[in-house]
Amino acid sequence: MSANHASIKLSRGLVEEARKEAELLHRSLGSQIEHWVKLGRAFENTPGVGIDRVRAALEGRQSLQDLNDAERDQFYDLLTESFENPSAEVREAYAELGEREAAFRRGQKAGATPRKRRSKAA
Repeated sequence: MSANHASIKLSRGLVEEARKEAELLHRSLGSQIEHWVKLGRAFENTPGVGIDRVRAALEGRQSLQDLNDAERDQFYDLLTESFENPSAEVREAYAELGEREAAFRRGQKAGATPRKRRSKAA
C-alpha cells in the first residue's frame, strides 16, 4: 500500500451502495467513497447547517436545550457513535481504569480497610 493511502473498515452495505453508484457514474469504488466523504465534509462545514452547534454541544460549549430537533437528533447519533466505537485513546483509558479498579478490589479482599465515604450535606 502506498504512503498516500490507508486501509479502513466500512460496513458491507455501504460498500455495496458505493459500488453500485460508482458503476453508474463510471468511478472507482475508492473514488466514489472519497466523493461522498468530500460532500459530507462540505455539508458539515457549511455555515448555518448546525454541525458547528452540535460539535459545540458535544464539547460542552453549547446547551442541548438550545439545539433544534434535527440538531439534537444529530447530537445523539454522534454521541451514540462515540460510545459504540470509542477511539483507541478512550479504550486505553477504560482499560487502565479497569486495572485500577481490579487492584482496588484485590486490596479490599486482602484485608485493606476501605475509606469511608463522606456523607452529603443535607
